[in-house]
Parts: sequence; C-alpha cells; structure tokens
Amino acid sequence: MSPLLLDVRGVDLDTFEGRPLVRDLTLQLGRERVAVVGRNGVGKSTLLRALAGEDRPTRGTVRLGGPVAWVPQDPGGPDAASGGERRRAALEAAFRSRPALLLLDEPTEDLDAAARAWLLAQLARWRGGLVVVSHDAELLDGFSDFFVIAESGCRHVHGTHAELRENLAADDARQQQQYARSLSTLEQAEAHDHRVRQRRKRKKAVGRLHELDRSQSRLRLNQRRGTAQVSQAKVAARQESRIDARRAWAKAMRRALRVSLPLDVVVPTPPPPQGPVIALDRASFAWGDREIVAPVTLEVTRERVAIVGPNGSGKTTLLRLMTGELAPTTGRARCDTARIGVIGQGAEDWRTDEALIERLARTSDTADPDALAAKLVAHRFPLPLAARPLASLSPGERTRAALIALFEQPGLEVVALDEPTWCLDPVGVAALGDALAAWTGGLVVVSHDREFLDRIGVSGVLAMGADA
Repeated sequence: MSPLLLDVRGVDLDTFEGRPLVRDLTLQLGRERVAVVGRNGVGKSTLLRALAGEDRPTRGTVRLGGPVAWVPQDPGGPDAASGGERRRAALEAAFRSRPALLLLDEPTEDLDAAARAWLLAQLARWRGGLVVVSHDAELLDGFSDFFVIAESGCRHVHGTHAELRENLAADDARQQQQYARSLSTLEQAEAHDHRVRQRRKRKKAVGRLHELDRSQSRLRLNQRRGTAQVSQAKVAARQESRIDARRAWAKAMRRALRVSLPLDVVVPTPPPPQGPVIALDRASFAWGDREIVAPVTLEVTRERVAIVGPNGSGKTTLLRLMTGELAPTTGRARCDTARIGVIGQGAEDWRTDEALIERLARTSDTADPDALAAKLVAHRFPLPLAARPLASLSPGERTRAALIALFEQPGLEVVALDEPTWCLDPVGVAALGDALAAWTGGLVVVSHDREFLDRIGVSGVLAMGADA
C-alpha cells in the first residue's frame, strides 16, 4: 500500500466573493494519478490551490504527507519571457525538485509542440503522486482515474477518457435544464418580497399616527418625513428595477431553453469592407537589445489569419502591434480600433464587475430579454455564468463571454484573439470554434492548437521564430 500523501477532511471551498464551490469534500491520495476535470468556473484551480497549501479552505483540513511541487495556471517569471517559456521553466523546476506529490494546473497551456512532447514524456515516467487539472484530451487519455467537479457536487470516476466525455456531455445538458427549473423559485421570492414591503408600509403608517401625538412642530415632522421618504423611495425604486430585470431574464431563459436556434441566426454579419482594418509597414518591436518582432509588412481586411510559432517567438507581441496596443520600435502600424474587437489571453482585458447579461442589455440593438437569452443558448453559454460579474468567471468562460459581447459591437469587421482556447473545456472549445466559424468577418488568432485553427477556417499563417 502506497504511503498517504494527501488527506482532505470535510473541506468547504468558496470563491473570493463567497459563492460556494465545494462542500464537505473528503479524499485520500497516495501515489495515484488523478485528473481533475469539470466545466470552467466550477472551482478546479481553487481546489488545487487549497491542496497545495496556497489558500486555506473555508472549512475543514488539508494535510500533506510529504514535499509538494505546485505549478499554478499562471506561473510567474521574467516579463520578457512568453507564457510558454515561463510554464516550461516552472515545470522543469517542479520535476527537478522530485516531490512526493506533484500538483499541475493546466500544464500544457501555452506550450509549443516540442514542450508538449517533453511534458507528456515526463508525466509517463512519473512515479510519485500526481494531481492534474486539465482540459487537454491527449494528456487526459493517459489517465483512468478522474475527479469530476460540478456545481451539483464532486465525484470519482474510473474508466477511459472517452467514457468520461460522454458522461460530462450528458451532465451539461441536465445542468442547463435544472438551472431553468430553479428559476421558477424566483416568482416565490418576488411574492415574499412583495409581502415584506406591504408589511413595512403598514408599520410606517402606524408610526406616522404615533408621531403626530408627540409635542414636536408639524413643520419639523414634515421635514424629517420628507427626507426619509425620498431616501426610501430611491432604494425601493432600485430594488424594484433589479427585481424587474431578474424576472424578465428568468422568464426569457426558460423560454429560450425550449427553442434551439441555429448559431448563424445570432452571429452578426459584418458591414461591407471599407479598406484594411490593420496595416503594418516594416513594423518591428524590440525589448532592450532583443528584437522580438522583425520588420513586418501586411494588411488585414477580411482575412482569417493565424499567428503561430514556438514559445518566445513574439506571437503575442505581433498581435499587440496589429491591434494598436503597442507602438512599433521602427516602421509604422495602423489599426482602425472602431472596426476591430480584441480579446487578450484569458480575456484579462475583459475583467470587469459587469455581468454578461447586463452588458448585452446595455450594448445590444435590442433590450428584449427573449432575444438576448436566445443568443446565450445558441452560443451554448452556461446560463448561470451569464449573471455573474465577468471578473468572477474563469479565463476560458470569460473569453467566450467577451466574444458574445463583441458580436454586439456596431461596425465590427475583425476579431483578434490571443490563445482563445487557453483553459477552455472541450464543450467551450467546440462552442467557441462554431461561433468563429459562423462569423464571416476577419480573424487574427494566436494559437498552438492546429485543430482549432482548421475548425475556424484559417486561410493565412504568419509563422514566427523557428516556424518562419
């Protein structure tokens, strides 16, 4: 029997905002190999941080039986290094430390083909305890024990990765329907709120009668009463507005789930082209003495272009030149920002307190809840996540939400994305790929995922570094 390397007893985990993720989790692990899987935003990375001792659980205990090496989803490193270079360095350091337990969060993300092959070989030879959070199909094919995290709970599944995928697809459909049914409780909550407000009005009326019996001037009483009434009226109006919005969305989402709209109905058609959206004329970029991007000349109107290359070859830097985020060191760069939509890696540039449904209601050409809910269902976007702040979503789901929001941008002709499948689960990758394939405008995509690039119909390739 292998020694106990991890002992978890009665653990509860919450998000930073206090939303419950995991409840009463108990597990023990020796030198087993376990893959943690689940939809984006269910708490996989939060769990791994707790197992590594980086975060304390809300309740319960986590005990380790030996040295641990943990590589997080976003490993630190030199600013000049690419994400893939930082991840490769962090993984190499973890293996060199020869821990009893290895914890890896999305270890294949950002890695080029050579680095991926190296990692998979290292994992095949690993004989210690191993817990991996991943959506990578090739990596997961090497596991037979899976720990599935879902909003409905956690469970252990033994079997092949193919069998697990079928299981998770069925779960996803059930969860969407369950969410729709749970929305019916909103009407009960509204009725309760109405009764409470009616009782408060009656108590206030009684209070006014008693107040009139006191020996205060009528003028002073009226002043106090007027100020309180204005303040309470504003609060009541805001509460009523929120309740009305929640009621409309709840009913619209229930109706939308009963209708299956084709995706091309909700993906917009871009306006007629008006010349190049992006134009580089011998534009280059250097970091100190190091040339990151050699002089490039190109134009993008409605082309679908992929930027590929090994880690550290300057792919993200070139994208930032093309979208106007960076000024070139030499040469010229022009980007018509009114006609381009940009989503950075992990959609960090979309980290706001606004929820997707709030954004759509504000920016769409229609505020009709049924039309907006239909968009979410057609994009296969998880309805519970649409009501949460974008900042609280996982990087993968925030990327999907950002694309749906961008499609409401008037005059949009080109979408630029940096590693859009980063940390995205298989259902999300498929939905994102279908949406980009249905989009008839231009695309500029940085990606290592050749299968995804084929899926979205890339016709041109900008090869960087050793791939050039």
